[in-house]
Amino acid sequence: MENKEKETTVSKFAENPYVEIKKRVSMAGVWSVLVAVVAFVASGFMTDPQSSLKLFLIVVGVCFIIYGLIKLAVGNKVAVCRANGKVLKKHELLFESSEVSRLKQMVESGNFQSIGTLPRAVGHKAGAKLTLFIDADQSFATAQVSEFIPFDYEPVMSPMSYNGDSVKAIAALTHAA
Repeated sequence: MENKEKETTVSKFAENPYVEIKKRVSMAGVWSVLVAVVAFVASGFMTDPQSSLKLFLIVVGVCFIIYGLIKLAVGNKVAVCRANGKVLKKHELLFESSEVSRLKQMVESGNFQSIGTLPRAVGHKAGAKLTLFIDADQSFATAQVSEFIPFDYEPVMSPMSYNGDSVKAIAALTHAA
C-alpha cells in the first residue's frame, strides 16, 4: 500500500485584520438561570405535594435552567474593531454573478454610491457577496467582496477599511438594502 499525505483544508477566508470575533456572556442565559432559580425556590414554598402549581414551577425551572446553561455555554459572538474596540454590525449584500468584477472595482476605489445602482440578486442568482462591518457611530467600516464558487463564497479581494465620509456612504448603502 502506498502512503498518501492527507490534504489539510485551510479556511478560504483570509482573516480580517481589522475585525476580531469575541465571545461574550449571554445575558439571555443569565436571566434564564435566574428565572429557573426563582421558580425552584417558589416551588419549595408550596406545602401541598399534589399541587399542580408546584409541578408547573418545577417544569418551568427545568426548562429555563436547560436553556440558560446552553446559552451560557455557547455565549454570544460579537465582531469588534481591533483598532478602537467598538462593536461592529455585520451586513451582507448579494448581487448577481455577472457583477463581481464591477463590485470589486467599486469597493477598491471607494465608490459606494455606484454600488447602489448594481442589480441585486434574486433567488439562486446570488453569485457575488459584499460583506460589510460597520460600527454604531459610523466612524469605521470594512468591506470585502466574495464570489460564489460551488458550495461556498470565496473572497476575490482582501478586506479593506474605511473611515470618515466613506463610512457614511457605506451605511447609506446598507439602509437602502
